[in-house]
Amino acid sequence: MPEGDYEGDEGVSSVAGIDATVQVGAETEIQHSVLQHAEVGTHCRIINSVVEGRPGCPVIIGDQVTLINCHVQSTGKSSRFDFCGAAVDVHQTRLGDGVSFSNSRLLNTIVEAGGQGVGASIDHSHIGPNNTLRSFANMTHSRTAAACNIGSEVSKTLILGNGFVSEHYSSYLSLLAPSDYPILTAAGQEAILPELPNTSNIGAGTVFANYGGEPLPAASLSESPGSAKGTAVVYGSFVCINCRVINRYGQPEGQPSPFDLLRRSDLTILGFGSFVENKLTGRIPAFAYASDLSPSSHRLGWVLEKKPGILLNTIKKMQALLGPDAGRLQELVQGTLRLEYRLLQEELDGSRHTFYSHDQLQQGLSILHEQLQDGRWTMDETGQWMHPWRFDDQRQQWICDVG
Repeated sequence: MPEGDYEGDEGVSSVAGIDATVQVGAETEIQHSVLQHAEVGTHCRIINSVVEGRPGCPVIIGDQVTLINCHVQSTGKSSRFDFCGAAVDVHQTRLGDGVSFSNSRLLNTIVEAGGQGVGASIDHSHIGPNNTLRSFANMTHSRTAAACNIGSEVSKTLILGNGFVSEHYSSYLSLLAPSDYPILTAAGQEAILPELPNTSNIGAGTVFANYGGEPLPAASLSESPGSAKGTAVVYGSFVCINCRVINRYGQPEGQPSPFDLLRRSDLTILGFGSFVENKLTGRIPAFAYASDLSPSSHRLGWVLEKKPGILLNTIKKMQALLGPDAGRLQELVQGTLRLEYRLLQEELDGSRHTFYSHDQLQQGLSILHEQLQDGRWTMDETGQWMHPWRFDDQRQQWICDVG
């Protein structure tokens, strides 16, 4: 066998002149190469190459992987980002089975099985299984869950819930999308619904910005760790096109509970089922409509009363992702209704600071109470609606045939 060729159990790979630090599986095609410190699986296509690892930190490529223009590196150098108990810290490039990338740059990045990308540039990130990274996706210090569709510039972002969508290349994201949802049980107890999808939809041109960050305290400028960096927390929200979300600069230490986060005033949090557009900051209550920076314009409970289709669509996508486990959604909407009612009641009672007027709070509480009491958002144990919803063409509105 000629030097540099590798014979596996199922055939001979098309490889010539490969460095001795490289292992190549059967039926793998490698073209214009310069591979060093790499392990390549079977039935792969590595076309224009330069796949470079380091001693003790090779690039690891699974089976049936396709890389067109390549440029894949592992350096072994760590670069960590963490927020509210979630973190990403990747120092080696590993590509799972069935990954396919063209015109892409991958540096110290994990891409789990089934990931696909076109024109993407990724470094120090962890991409979940079956992600689609569209043209111009530019990701750094980020982590995604399964089944995400990303076409944005993404920096210091932790997407923990499956199904997150931001497919527009003109968007910029810096956020935490949790998979653990805080609720209030029927008995009035705070509880967490864990590992649920986060089917937030981010519109084209949306920017999660950090304006005016001041240098963090230090004895001297040279010792300063840099400027404060805010990160928004987003629960299953719909963010309209060309929205500007201004991340506040609170930096919670350790692993605070979601209930503590919801009661803070120094964070930007988009509540579950919220609908936001234009420019905004701060906590946007669940099911609220927020149109600009002024809290006086926010409409509490508006999604439930005026645009329930937004919430119905969010739940439909969550059901599809969960499949036979959709029953885990049974308490999500009603539990969030109860929790939001308690949070707004605290503001109305004066036990917690509020930016909303007395009338806004009363109106919002009235909507939440009505929608909770009539049972329209109840689900059975399989995660399906107990009462049918239908679209009224005359009113151009989704209607629940409750009662």
